[in-house]
Amino acid sequence: MLEGFGEALADREYYLPLAGVADPGPRFAPGEVPPGVRGSAQGIWTVWGGPRTGLAEQGWKIHVSARLDRAQHVLDTVAGICFSEGVPFKHLSARLFFLFLHHKHAVRAQAGKFCAVYPPDTASARRLLERLRDALDGEEGPYVLTDRRFRDSRTVHYRYGSFDGARSRLRADGTREGTVRDGSGREVVDSRLPAFHLPAGITDPFVEQEEQPHAGPILIRDYEVIRAVRLSNAGGAYQARDRRTGRTVFLKEARAHNGLVFDGTDAQQRLRHEYDVLRELHAAAPGVGPEPLDHFTEWEHDFLVTEHVAGQPLVGWLSRSSPLARADRTAESVAAYYGACRRLLAALDASLERLHAAGYRFGDLSLGNVLVTPSGGVRLVDFEAASAVSATPSGMGTPGFTPPPGLRRADDDPLLQDRYGTSAVALAFLAPFNETAEHAPANLALLRRDLADVAPPQDLWQRATAFHLTGDRARGQSGPGRPPSPVELDTDPRGCLTRLAEEVAAGLLEMADADRPDWVFPPSPEAFRTNNVCLAYGTAGVVHALHRAGAAVPEEILERLRRDTLALRDALPPGLLVGSAGIARVLAGLGRPDEAVDLLRAADGHPLTASCGTLAGGRAGVGLGWLALHRLTGESSHLERAAAAGEGLLRTADLPAALGEHDARGLLHGRSGLALFLHRLARDTGEARFLEAGRLLLHQELDRTFPLDDGALSLSDDARLTRAMPYLATGAAGLAVVLTRYVATAPDERCAAALPRLVAGIRVSCATKEAGLYRGLAGLTWFLTEHAGLTGTDAARGDAVRAATGLLKYAVPYRRGVRFLGAGSQRFTADLSSGGAGVLLTLHRLLSGPLLPGPHPARPRLPAAV
Repeated sequence: MLEGFGEALADREYYLPLAGVADPGPRFAPGEVPPGVRGSAQGIWTVWGGPRTGLAEQGWKIHVSARLDRAQHVLDTVAGICFSEGVPFKHLSARLFFLFLHHKHAVRAQAGKFCAVYPPDTASARRLLERLRDALDGEEGPYVLTDRRFRDSRTVHYRYGSFDGARSRLRADGTREGTVRDGSGREVVDSRLPAFHLPAGITDPFVEQEEQPHAGPILIRDYEVIRAVRLSNAGGAYQARDRRTGRTVFLKEARAHNGLVFDGTDAQQRLRHEYDVLRELHAAAPGVGPEPLDHFTEWEHDFLVTEHVAGQPLVGWLSRSSPLARADRTAESVAAYYGACRRLLAALDASLERLHAAGYRFGDLSLGNVLVTPSGGVRLVDFEAASAVSATPSGMGTPGFTPPPGLRRADDDPLLQDRYGTSAVALAFLAPFNETAEHAPANLALLRRDLADVAPPQDLWQRATAFHLTGDRARGQSGPGRPPSPVELDTDPRGCLTRLAEEVAAGLLEMADADRPDWVFPPSPEAFRTNNVCLAYGTAGVVHALHRAGAAVPEEILERLRRDTLALRDALPPGLLVGSAGIARVLAGLGRPDEAVDLLRAADGHPLTASCGTLAGGRAGVGLGWLALHRLTGESSHLERAAAAGEGLLRTADLPAALGEHDARGLLHGRSGLALFLHRLARDTGEARFLEAGRLLLHQELDRTFPLDDGALSLSDDARLTRAMPYLATGAAGLAVVLTRYVATAPDERCAAALPRLVAGIRVSCATKEAGLYRGLAGLTWFLTEHAGLTGTDAARGDAVRAATGLLKYAVPYRRGVRFLGAGSQRFTADLSSGGAGVLLTLHRLLSGPLLPGPHPARPRLPAAV
């Protein structure tokens, strides 16, 4: 599922829970409701009960699916039966919510569920299954992947699990996971995988014979699946072998009545359309698209078979071929890369020209829908959004590669989507800046400044910016939030960064709303899965950044922080990022040490503190909170509690189990975070054994790094992946932050040797998609600033200043001040993890130090509260 997909649907500017959308479209409600029975809203669902309805904690739940055009009839049927039986049930409340849950980018484990029924016992479940099956005979709906269908019904499904969140437990990351008691009475995770699953000791009473698990190769007609290329709610895409000929083919699957998009079409309709388009194209312009070989229906799924196009998507080619973020780049390698970009764009133009001559537009050009062949050519793939030039363009598209609505209304060119898409591809060749360029085209001048040492040729630059640097957009913004010119920035970097800090703070305060129930400052989507008050995603983090940077925080916001903390106190996890320890750190800094102590004591005693050791969610983060309180108050008892947390980490018998999942790496969830806490603990207690323990943890973390072919060193998220991550939260910068401190404090040959190789990769990774602290340029700037402060070299200072000035290009002017696109770059956020608060905290760290030339007051001039 796309990051923040549901939350981005609710509002055009900020992430919101989908249920908060202003207009969800036509509503669903039972046609007849018994007297005295009322429905109540529960997120995107409407829940119904009655005098006789008591909801058990767990059992056999029934899910009923439906086609969109038959949804009202199915609801009326389900409601009538449930009302007559006095059984609780719920249904999706509106058409938008139906489309969302069945969308091609939706979570596969939730798709297909339109109504959910909660029988009180097995006998009631059997009776309801029978009644619903008979009443809905002849109806069709999508298969609910978590469930098993009841007999021959096409709409009635069931599974065993907890009832509507009745049983759940808190995780260290602030999310909750459903639980259920198995056949032995043990509490286990209520697995909601896209496959039917029963807890141990629970048997299915509704089948005569259990299905046997599949063994051997997967065959679909004459095609043997070799590997899954991708899986989505719409279906799957597979590399397969035609057993009749031995030929390798590409197999695309469309699930019935699922994979919807917002025009109401489903995956099967679009797959049949794609097959028709490919057939006509192959006759008129062979080679433009994959050769269509077959189209058939197997069981309830449609399949399209095409030639297997050898090659790699542009996104993969870009990550492997671009020298712009390589430590060993040369003028020759950069020139060769730009030459390759020109050739690919020319080949793409030629393919599109043939496509257009055949009477079609592609409609959804992106880095994933263009393959680079082994010979260096390009092939278009995935013609789902293709349409006749004479017809209305498809509404599908990839963010950053699809013309914004204003441009579509102003430009009546039938080929606009493809022209815009090729320009967006050209921009992506230079930097992942597409979404920001749409919001702040004048900032492209700053992007070009940042690319000065790899100067893009003029023709490629013009192609990349053709739709942004035109007309009024080319003249840039004026007034508050206007970006400085490259000359201004080079002449006075301190002044420009000081003004940026002022504008970031002004933008944060402008976005604030202390009376909103869902947030005070617009957060990342994670806030709606954890809580809206925490340090990482909530109010506490933004207040912390504003306070540290010297901005006056309105009293009503401080009161809201205190009130929300009290309301959520018993439901908070203990950790630094999403729990009590982080909020305590902020309250202590605001002059409320007693409340901070209460929160930290609660965190100390929380069961999750004993089982989780990480900086983000466990013992290391809680210990860091006690250290911060000790530095603020000087009370020895706080240091004693921090030392106890350190002792607990040293006694941890099974360290991997106390870290993030899948042997997580990095600052927030891996060994680096533990080492950071132990370093600070050693500094404050003077006990070298904590420093030695941290050094050994860093060696273990270095065991998990891997070399890049340019000589740099990098780190991945966890043991499942080998992708190079430069970021602060998860990746090389977070590890390097800790290494820098250890190398400066207690020289260690291995750490000292690894640090320059990590720095080499970080310093050239500053063309990030996001500005934020956790996985964007602010986080890299944070590390480079710290590294420069501890090493004192001119090169390190230059790296830090260069990264910091790069933050300006992400700043989007607002009514007052500036704001930033956050997680996923789809909406604006204010939070510490991905939004303006993280940028402000980073700027404050840089501006309050000696790295920049010119006067450096203790605090930049920041706005008072408004």
